[in-house]
Amino acid sequence: MTAIRVLSYNVRYANRGDHHDAWHDRRDAVARLVRFHRPGVAAFQEPLPDQREDLRERLPSYEFVGRGRDPGGEGEGCPIAVRADRWEVADSDTFWLSETPSERSTDWGAAHPRIATWARVRAVDGDAALLLVNTHFDHVSAHARRESARLLRERLPELAGADADTPDSTPPVVLVGDLNCTPGSDPHRILVGDDPAGESEVGPTDADRLALRDAAAAADLRHGPETSLTDFARLIDGRRIDHALVSPEVGVEAFATLADRDDRGRYPSDHLPVLARLEI
Repeated sequence: MTAIRVLSYNVRYANRGDHHDAWHDRRDAVARLVRFHRPGVAAFQEPLPDQREDLRERLPSYEFVGRGRDPGGEGEGCPIAVRADRWEVADSDTFWLSETPSERSTDWGAAHPRIATWARVRAVDGDAALLLVNTHFDHVSAHARRESARLLRERLPELAGADADTPDSTPPVVLVGDLNCTPGSDPHRILVGDDPAGESEVGPTDADRLALRDAAAAADLRHGPETSLTDFARLIDGRRIDHALVSPEVGVEAFATLADRDDRGRYPSDHLPVLARLEI
């Protein structure tokens, strides 16, 4: 078994209206939090191109993959950062959560284009491999969240397919991100194989091909608040909308919602990061 820590963190896009919680006042604290907890993989949501560059500069031991959702790779992204001394990226790409995933598109009433970035990674020392998927569901349209979950269920088996070097193996899967929904909601149920409608606008799903389970529920140890949303100063109760889901063969040693504050006593984002300690 190989241990890996996977962190998911919505870092809040650089909004000029955030005043004393503007990105330039938060970026060092965000990077320090990641460096302190030393995840093998860190998945971020919402960073704009300049923010992605700031994270690269402050996390030099990580290799970043992923693009923004807009033309030319601009706009908000869902980058995946892989600790280069432990893991290497074998393949990666980004697709849109829509009826035409291979091109920039918005469907199902979503307020913005939404994307998922994936990376197949291999251990530098050893044979361990893993498929990481990082996504951010729409915050407005419940329809879009449901169909985005169904689309991911449809595409995950293909993404988890055997790679060219080891054609007989299928890597374990970890899906993380800001799903803008809580456990037990329709999108969450769809992702764990309990589709409340049983049908999809993006094609039939096959729940038996790739099962997922909520790492928070499966963990031997739970730590931290039950919510993952903040207003920078306080926690907003009952809003665990940031998730880590894993395939059955992934062991979940611990799941934490990290309530670290910066040196001003504020949270570095309007989301708390979540961290899963896994064994593959």
